[in-house]
Amino acid sequence: MKIIAKKKFGQNFLINKEIQKKIIDIANVYNEKVIEIGPGLGALTFLMLDKVKYLKAYEIDNQIYSLLKQKIKNQNFEIINENFLNAKLNEEKEIVIVGNIPYNITSDILFKLIENHNSIKRAILMVQKEVGNRICAIPGTKEYSKLTVSLNCIANCKKELTVLAKEFDPIPKVDSMVVSINFDKELEFDLISFLNFIKKIFQYKRKTLLNNINQFYSKEKILNSLNKLSLNINIRSEELDITTIKNLYTLLENH
Repeated sequence: MKIIAKKKFGQNFLINKEIQKKIIDIANVYNEKVIEIGPGLGALTFLMLDKVKYLKAYEIDNQIYSLLKQKIKNQNFEIINENFLNAKLNEEKEIVIVGNIPYNITSDILFKLIENHNSIKRAILMVQKEVGNRICAIPGTKEYSKLTVSLNCIANCKKELTVLAKEFDPIPKVDSMVVSINFDKELEFDLISFLNFIKKIFQYKRKTLLNNINQFYSKEKILNSLNKLSLNINIRSEELDITTIKNLYTLLENH
């Protein structure tokens, strides 16, 4: 059965075998419970089967789903013909997520992982290089964003390797990056409330922090909070490290 990559699913199949092996080495899946996002033609799937405790793969493409279900008969393997965004991760524990994730739903997938981080040990993901840079950005850089803070308040994120566009079929327009996300940090606040706060302060990229949040809090409260943290009135959100953002959250939300 000839499988053609489908644009509507954002499919680009990794064809470099050495890079496939490196990703599995980074993922360290030995005796782990693994969920794979979009197995595609099974390049990573087949490398993991003999190592994992079990492997559950989510594949939205009916044709690929049928192919892998027919090909793989291992008892520790399950393939689900469903969009990963519909997966009930809160029913899982201590899982490792692996995937070459579709560019068109990358942000949705990352925020699903964030919201279910208590069920996940780590995630090893292939993303667009630009997204990888945003995930691992430092304060004061143009890449530092809502995504950076949302992930790094509960995880340690690391750039693992850059993968050139030519290593895929079909060849995408941009290079990719493998990142590891270790969900090993405890957040002292309610996650949803804190994520909403991050969304507020990064609402408009070109505005100052004050102008981003003045519709949510009184000007007096904002100025008092900035003063307590010795922050300039014209500071921008991308200049704040995560500790400062947490302190600001505490002051503004009266926690």
